[in-house]
Amino acid sequence: MLYQLSSLKQAVRIALDQNKVSTALINSGDVDTLSLDEIIEARIPDAIRMVELDAPFHLLEGGTPFPAASKVITWDSQAGYGPGSVPLPTDFMRLVCFKMSDWDHPVFVPISETDPLYNVQRSRFAGIRGNPQKPVVAIVTRATGLTLEFYSCAADSNATVAEASYIPLPAVSSGQIAICEKLKSAAVHRAAALVAQHIGETERAEALLAYSQALMQ
Repeated sequence: MLYQLSSLKQAVRIALDQNKVSTALINSGDVDTLSLDEIIEARIPDAIRMVELDAPFHLLEGGTPFPAASKVITWDSQAGYGPGSVPLPTDFMRLVCFKMSDWDHPVFVPISETDPLYNVQRSRFAGIRGNPQKPVVAIVTRATGLTLEFYSCAADSNATVAEASYIPLPAVSSGQIAICEKLKSAAVHRAAALVAQHIGETERAEALLAYSQALMQ
């Protein structure tokens, strides 16, 4: 859901109990001193990123659909079945859902290339690799960028990407920024914690962080 950056800044100020403060915070002789508003604005995208990466799946929304370019399959086999891969969007942050058309169910939690299960996907023993009944998805780094590898599709399925959605990296656009609706309050308090930490209010930062984490249960 899109939120106005101005309203989020006000919410962070309230969480900090500093709603009427707009003066510089650090040494007055420093020409690079930032105002509270500037610090808050800089911390909001970071806070959203932290919260949306850490949040349990049930607090995420449906995510953003993969663009058409991220549904173009490169098959490991020239025959067009078995394992394959698709390029991830440049603003990819977290997978929400991925399913090939011949899979029994989607995958919500991918593995990484450092996961012990990753090497298993290249095993010569087909029975232990991912398959349409027990699919596996891996997020890997390639020279071309982040890539989603999937394991695997049946030989006679002519499989296509049936479902694919993700959480994008938070970014301000036209004065707005997207946050999963159920995580808005957690993100606001995480931003407030980051601001409090920045200005040296350690105890307040710890309390705000704990409250943010509690809202993510």
